[in-house]
Amino acid sequence: MRILFAAGTQFPFPRLDQVVLGVARERPAWSLVYQAGPGASLQGFASLDNLQAQPLFGAECYQRLFGDADLVVTHAGMGNILACLEQGKPFLMLPRLARLGEHRNDHQVDTAEAITESYGIPFYEDVDALVRSILTYDAASAAMVDGETIRARREAFGKQLNALIGTL
Repeated sequence: MRILFAAGTQFPFPRLDQVVLGVARERPAWSLVYQAGPGASLQGFASLDNLQAQPLFGAECYQRLFGDADLVVTHAGMGNILACLEQGKPFLMLPRLARLGEHRNDHQVDTAEAITESYGIPFYEDVDALVRSILTYDAASAAMVDGETIRARREAFGKQLNALIGTL
């Protein structure tokens, strides 16, 4: 199993750090990659042979890692969510929580709830529950979406938004 963990590109994400460490320790045969975010402390990750962790990967490298992943575990940022949906990539979400100081507000929770409601993609707030879900992940029963339909909807929405902005 190849998993890409993505904390985003703005802040470190200690809860996702815990998820990555939990999975890496339980599944040493799995190949794990973690884009931990700028300013992330990577000291605890260096001793794990099955884990490649960096604050940020270059765009081409990240795209390759994303394409190679069997599963993406991501914060609930729209960039990663859209990429997963449009490319039909299985994913799970761990939204950043304002009450834990992980973000300025809870827009990621709102996003995760909307994605779950629309597409059946699960999200987690609890580290242990997410680790258990990853360890027992079954690709055959994972919620999948039609990437072409998502891409077409996004493009149509973009055109509608541009037309609306053009009338202001």
